[in-house]
Amino acid sequence: MSSSPFKPFLLAAMVASVSGCSTLFGDEGYFRDRGDDYLDAAEVKPMKLPASTNPQAVEELYAIPPVAIAKPDDDEITLVDGYVVPRPQPLGASAFGEHVKIQKLAEKRWILAGLPPSEIWPKVRHFLNDNGLRVVYTDAINGVIETGWLQFKEAKNTKDRYRLQMEQGVQPDSTEVHVLHLSVPTEVGGEGQVNWPKRSINKEREAWLLDELAAYLASQGDDSGATSLLAQTIGGDAKIDIVDVEREPVMKMALSLTRAWATLGYAVSQQGMVRYDENANSGVYYVDQGNENTEDESGFFSGLFSFGDDESETGTKTGKSNAKSPFSLTQILSSMPVSDPDVRSLFPNLDVAEDAEELEDVPGYLVVITGSDNDLQVRVRSAYGKRLPSADAKRLLKLIRRNLI
Repeated sequence: MSSSPFKPFLLAAMVASVSGCSTLFGDEGYFRDRGDDYLDAAEVKPMKLPASTNPQAVEELYAIPPVAIAKPDDDEITLVDGYVVPRPQPLGASAFGEHVKIQKLAEKRWILAGLPPSEIWPKVRHFLNDNGLRVVYTDAINGVIETGWLQFKEAKNTKDRYRLQMEQGVQPDSTEVHVLHLSVPTEVGGEGQVNWPKRSINKEREAWLLDELAAYLASQGDDSGATSLLAQTIGGDAKIDIVDVEREPVMKMALSLTRAWATLGYAVSQQGMVRYDENANSGVYYVDQGNENTEDESGFFSGLFSFGDDESETGTKTGKSNAKSPFSLTQILSSMPVSDPDVRSLFPNLDVAEDAEELEDVPGYLVVITGSDNDLQVRVRSAYGKRLPSADAKRLLKLIRRNLI
């Protein structure tokens, strides 16, 4: 049998491919592994800028601290004395360490989810569909979903409906889900729109749906990728925003006064802040800067399910820091320099005696909330009620904002 005329060509191709591997993929090859090249990198001197250039524009994002080596051949290194590794700043409500949680203010409960409404909307729709809760009305622009009538097994004489309201959360890229329950006798007819009450008819049935939905959202996580284009406008503008009002940084809050006061009280009691005292009638929290490395021993859930302070059996208020100021808030307000136009405009109804002596060396700051429901303004002033440098006021407002819930 004669040999195939293609064998010499195949043999030549195999030899070429074998010899070519080292050329392409070896240490000297074109596609060599460059994964360890950084080990041979040489240190270069820092960039020198002209004196007129702002050095912050090219400052190091990740500073490398100097280290000390005990012995020349020792692999163990230590940071030089005086250097402290910076802690990461707490993220917002969308990163409290949990993806979904239930918050409470007085008798109101709602779900806080660390995803934008456009991603929560389809998850809620899937939950209702998976549980056989028929949807009869949706308004993606305003974040409203209404179920059809359903009947609980233990309540044969009534029928129930639910209204779910999705809103922007106080933190960026977060969503609040509020549940409203309606119950009427079974003989009441009608399948269309109903007059929803301001509060749920049955709190237990509201809590049932709220708890089930929260558990479902928590189990879904944020990896589904489903997003509703219609729901991107839910809630309109952000509930919290920091703006300049008459050249002063101000935090605007589109919340009810009750909730705003409660969540501010929580925020100024967290890491980075110390709360000395408060006066609800004047809308003032007396605070100071704390140590951001200090953890709250009571834990996150101690503040999660109760906004504000609860009175103990002795009548004193709990929840404030053990730190103390040499002056009470009553003393500070009664000696406020109201002759200053900025102070008087912030405290127009403050009654200060003409012969009141100004206190000396008052530490801390005043966090003052003014306005009405859904149109509130929060300012940080000195302990004398005077304006702070704009950069300082904005920094403190940002610190407060990131602790809001």
